Amino acid sequence: MARIVIVGASPLWTDGVTAALRVVDGWQVAIGHADDDADAWVTSGADEVSVRGAGGATAQLSSGVSATRLRAALAAVLEGLSVREQPWALHDAASSEPLTPREIEVFELLGKGLSNRDIGGVLGISAHTAKYHVAQILAKVGAATRAEAVREGLRHGWIGL
Repeated sequence: MARIVIVGASPLWTDGVTAALRVVDGWQVAIGHADDDADAWVTSGADEVSVRGAGGATAQLSSGVSATRLRAALAAVLEGLSVREQPWALHDAASSEPLTPREIEVFELLGKGLSNRDIGGVLGISAHTAKYHVAQILAKVGAATRAEAVREGLRHGWIGL
């Protein structure tokens, strides 16, 4: 049975989240603290709800997330998957463009250590096109090297392993 701890400053919020999650069979839901022993923790921030799994997976959801979406995100985190409801934000969203869906695909493969040629093979594009996407990613992330881009991507949760 998965143990989920709800952490929040507002008793009304914690009671509501607890009620929304208790309907799932196989989940033991309790109100507690971030340092309580659990398989996952659900916390409330100013503008978002965060779910953190004991295995390292996370979910970032808007503060007005529906109970259905919260349960789905929590189930994903318990399975080791990270979830983000909002588009991926970059280091300085005001001065940079967001990553395109193709750039996100390339970024994920970059994080796995693939060369431009290998990225092209996986995505069915040329190595030259893969190189272009890598250059765009480096510029948008503000990194000088592929390794630095991957480090930033992992650190900020833009990509996963």
